[in-house]
Amino acid sequence: MQHLLPVAADCGLSAAQLAIARVLRQPGASSVVAGATRPEQATENASASGKKIDDVTLARVDEILGDLIDRDPAKTAQMMAVKPERMETAAGNG
Repeated sequence: MQHLLPVAADCGLSAAQLAIARVLRQPGASSVVAGATRPEQATENASASGKKIDDVTLARVDEILGDLIDRDPAKTAQMMAVKPERMETAAGNG
């Protein structure tokens, strides 16, 4: 985390905003659910939706995070797949 603070500062972002902007750059990501314990954190998190990070910054973040990120696209596709039996359970039909 400490290594990401200078990257965020270079972009004029907080660490939370950098994290949200990075997630929103990922294929298939259209929103981020971020927690907040204070109203100002919620405001800061919401403002991150309009922040953009360029490819160079994205590469810097990914380099810092290294093996902490699972980059296997098959796992992402599997996690995003909705199984019909899970939908029935969630709806109370199963």
